[in-house]
Amino acid sequence: MKQIIINKTKELLRFVVYILLPLIGGGWVGVSSCTEEPDGSNLFSTDDKTIAELLRDRSDLTAFYRILEKGGFDKYMATYGEYTCFAPLNDGVNVYLDSLYNDESYLISKAKVKHNGIKEDGNWDNLDVMSKVDLMSDSLCEDIARFHLSGEEHLQVDLDGTTTTWTTMKTGRSIRVGVFLDNEYNNTHFPDFVGLTSLNDVSAIIDGDIEAINGVLHVCSNVIPRSDRTTDDQLRVEGEKDLSIFYAALEATGYTDTLLIEKKYNADGTVKTYDLGTNHNDRDGNPLYYPKECMIKWTVFAETDDVFRAAGINNFDDLKAKCVEWYGNCGAWYDYINEKNITISTGDDYTNPFNVVNMFVAYHILRAGMPIDRIVYEKNKQTDGSWNFCFGYEPQEYFETMLPNTLLKVWETNPKSTKNLWLNRYLSNNTLTKKLGLCALGDGDEDHQLIFKGVPVDRDNSVETLNGYIHRIKGILKYDQNAKDGLHERLRLDSSTFLYELINNGLRGATAAEVSSMNGGGDGNRVAFHNTYFDNIVCYNPGTLLRFNVMGAWRAHNSDQFQGWDVYDFAIKLPHVPTGDYELRIIYPPMARGGLMQFYLGNSPKQSDMVAVGIPFDACANPYEDATIGYEDLINRADDETSDCGVESDQRMHVRGYMRAPASFSRGTYNSVTDPLSYSPDDIYSAASQIIGSTSCRSETGYGTMMLRRIITAQRFEQGKDYWLRIKNLVNDTNLGWSFDFVELVPLDIVNSQSMSEDWY
Repeated sequence: MKQIIINKTKELLRFVVYILLPLIGGGWVGVSSCTEEPDGSNLFSTDDKTIAELLRDRSDLTAFYRILEKGGFDKYMATYGEYTCFAPLNDGVNVYLDSLYNDESYLISKAKVKHNGIKEDGNWDNLDVMSKVDLMSDSLCEDIARFHLSGEEHLQVDLDGTTTTWTTMKTGRSIRVGVFLDNEYNNTHFPDFVGLTSLNDVSAIIDGDIEAINGVLHVCSNVIPRSDRTTDDQLRVEGEKDLSIFYAALEATGYTDTLLIEKKYNADGTVKTYDLGTNHNDRDGNPLYYPKECMIKWTVFAETDDVFRAAGINNFDDLKAKCVEWYGNCGAWYDYINEKNITISTGDDYTNPFNVVNMFVAYHILRAGMPIDRIVYEKNKQTDGSWNFCFGYEPQEYFETMLPNTLLKVWETNPKSTKNLWLNRYLSNNTLTKKLGLCALGDGDEDHQLIFKGVPVDRDNSVETLNGYIHRIKGILKYDQNAKDGLHERLRLDSSTFLYELINNGLRGATAAEVSSMNGGGDGNRVAFHNTYFDNIVCYNPGTLLRFNVMGAWRAHNSDQFQGWDVYDFAIKLPHVPTGDYELRIIYPPMARGGLMQFYLGNSPKQSDMVAVGIPFDACANPYEDATIGYEDLINRADDETSDCGVESDQRMHVRGYMRAPASFSRGTYNSVTDPLSYSPDDIYSAASQIIGSTSCRSETGYGTMMLRRIITAQRFEQGKDYWLRIKNLVNDTNLGWSFDFVELVPLDIVNSQSMSEDWY
């Protein structure tokens, strides 16, 4: 059976284009290790077997185990942890090494070398697989090892039938996991794989869920293919399939050069590195993981040729004509254009950022590389223990695009079932309600009409590249009046979406187990950062400590949270929004070490440009004791039939600059209220009363456990200007911390609506 599987796929694997690390200067570049060494003293001394022992026991996995040894990862498989190991059979390794050795792409690509860095041997065809492994460079072995290991357990039995991704120990890279379906393609190319778990659509798990004392082992048919192509190059390949018109536009605009970028570099062309020395501990003195390099990744949404043809676009010239139609008069809704006095170009210089074709392409690109199941905080087996959205809330996120100062909204409808992803879905009166306690769901109702259903994302047709992801879409994506109007709602901007470094370096959506593996088995709950790591953060006090609480049991949107510690004084650049009058809010936990701080706003990070907003804010204040907040616990109508479920106290708090936390999420891992609320027109409190006493953050009580929102200011925000929010701690105390989970920018006409009220979500 195993040999049949190898033979059936051998010919196909000769043409698999995803195989290697990029090459620089004619040789392999080893990944500079951002993973701490495991504690060698953490060896097992029981009769149960580690993954390392299971591998050594099998004669058909000796080649992969040798790769682990050469890459330095055999020690991980022998120590404490919760690992997943994908071990390809010897025959699969042999086929893969042959494909590397005989690859002739180095003849046309400067980024490749002959044999992909494997030492040349004139007797190659007669060598056994172990001899071939011995000719591999250690850096190549490290690359393969990292991609076949994960820092947390992944089981086949946890799959729910939908395609998902499992992260690997190769930072920022993941494996696409699905099933070889019974269809014509698989019956032709993978007849023996049908019904088996698929790994990147080529390798199959043939013996899975083998338990070890430190994790789980999956034996797979082949080396799991991974892309060595940058996003621009992979788009060229996809262009030869079904993205030819989109790629023609991408190439004409010059964004192919942009999509080559993989890391942050210094001015002299060297890779930027970050060293915290010993200053990366948690409150108890335990060392935290911190990234020593900063990867740059991209997400590209691309229309297929069929989508374009359905719109009467058959070639690049047709697309250009449509772009003139779509963007030629975009100043009517794109405020940035008028505020910057920009002239729109309809000519042939497509590299002009305000040429209509360039604008069209730019709006398709995000400077944040995300697999399909991590664009929003999605409920799946990996997140099931921490997914914390309540009462039927549908995940909605906002990302800045490469079109200057524009947002793209991603909305997932039916998150517990179909998980449909829509770009720029637009409901009238979204985030407003006439039914107390309820929010609008993606399909709309009598108070929320579906104005634009949005552009659907093809969940089953994505490609991972060396530095990003390509997601095919089933409609035309453009920044038009609908896109702008669809943003006229409460904008909840999660810090993990606009601090794109968190996404690109595999930290947004990471579990504590994954981060622990990066930290050599140490603490994985938080990550530390150098103060210069983020493009959109400036630290004024060198004593500021930047931390990120990864996905877990936090009282936080998306179950993660960005923080500033100690004598913090930093500014963070807010995402751009369409021009208008907004209320700016921030969520915070009232607690003893919250700090006394002053907020500032400015149009640049220069301290001289910053203007103090309001009076100093005391995040330590106890809402039960500080009457200026106006807080009171919610009372259930079952206990007091006169209770208004918090309506009056909500209004009182808002006047004083405070709000309760949203009802749309809870403390991670504590959530048991994921189904929508029910509403009866005969009782206006019927839905609202169901929130009281639940685990949602709106109703969670107690100083040190509750969450509130602070209203910072109400003012005009212009799309053509930058806005930096400075948070300065006024207390000289090194045991303080400030949470920066999300900000909200809410149009004032929504805040002050007389016909509807802002929902509690």
